[in-house]
Amino acid sequence: MSPASRTAAEPEVAALLAGIAAGAAERERTDASPFGEVAVVARAGLGALSLPVDEGGRGASVREVLAFVVDLAEADPIVAHVLRTHYSQVIGFLRHPDRDVRRRWLDEIRAGKVFGNAISETGPAAAGGHEFDTRLEEVDGRLVLNGTKYYSTGTLYADWIAVAARVPEDRVATVMVPADRAGVDVVDDWDGMGQSRTGTGTTTFTDVAVEPRDVLGSRPRLEPRPPGDVAFLQLYLHALVAGILRSVATDAAGVVRARSRTFEHAPTPQAVDDPILHEVVGRLSATAWTAQAAVLTAADAIDAVMAAWAEGEPTEELLLAASLAHTSVKVHLDRVALDAATTLFDVGGASASSRARNLDRHWRNIRTITLHNPASYKAAAIGRHLVTGAPLPTNGYF
Repeated sequence: MSPASRTAAEPEVAALLAGIAAGAAERERTDASPFGEVAVVARAGLGALSLPVDEGGRGASVREVLAFVVDLAEADPIVAHVLRTHYSQVIGFLRHPDRDVRRRWLDEIRAGKVFGNAISETGPAAAGGHEFDTRLEEVDGRLVLNGTKYYSTGTLYADWIAVAARVPEDRVATVMVPADRAGVDVVDDWDGMGQSRTGTGTTTFTDVAVEPRDVLGSRPRLEPRPPGDVAFLQLYLHALVAGILRSVATDAAGVVRARSRTFEHAPTPQAVDDPILHEVVGRLSATAWTAQAAVLTAADAIDAVMAAWAEGEPTEELLLAASLAHTSVKVHLDRVALDAATTLFDVGGASASSRARNLDRHWRNIRTITLHNPASYKAAAIGRHLVTGAPLPTNGYF
């Protein structure tokens, strides 16, 4: 494992990542949930990376957070994906305008609490739209939450759930709900071929009591999300892919070193000396390096938006640059990453397809991540913007 971040280079963090990596392939083979591994990351304070140093964190930028996510995804992309909403929520808390509200939630982060999400809903409305059937209403003088959410990634492991709910005057509120509160039902029913233990299931809220102070605020239903939020969440997925690609390159080299025989017509009698296999491993390593570099470069564009937002000046030019950066990473990475995960098998014989080796997990995980939204639509939107000047979409999937 070659650390991408300063955090991973610290001996105690490197040991933590090595421990998570040691059982990752077996957990995926047996479909075991990494509850312990997620808890280890939280207890180590790594969920607080973005917090300022004087607030008990490391003052990490978006680039530094995503560099760590690449490392964590190399160790176990399931654990890294579980924490996607958590890291996004931390950024949101940091810029909350109310000092007391901010202090309360930063205390929870410092205590090692994990945040999940219940945002997405299914139905006839288009993905990325602004329709929500989940409601937060006042009933007999108290706030009550009712609704059903899907694709609640990470919520199975969470202490707190961030819920998007309709409120009066055509607004959407963000509501924080303890995962163990009466009426909250987190169902582990995600059956994807990859990322299978991320807890991406159904979450139902039935007459859930909500404290007024747990409502973070509301916005007009059709208003775009705050600058940088969507870009961070989307680029986070590509950081997962970059981490998986590092595992692909490492596993390819390991397969070649472990081969005890080769083909009679191979260029060398030992696979470990075969220049053709060397070339394949080299290309896979180059793909992994380039993916990581692309993710971190795009992260710089998001950091520029965050810095401008802090100064009250998130310009349209910066927002456009961040959107073009993270969407361009996806358009390119979706294809080369899947090709790399397939090419991995070219360095082994038929035994490389053994279920015991579980090398297909890389392809399955990458493919599942890429399906979050289609690269074809993103490429078309980029091209349309460049040719006609049409604005890029602003919904939560772009």
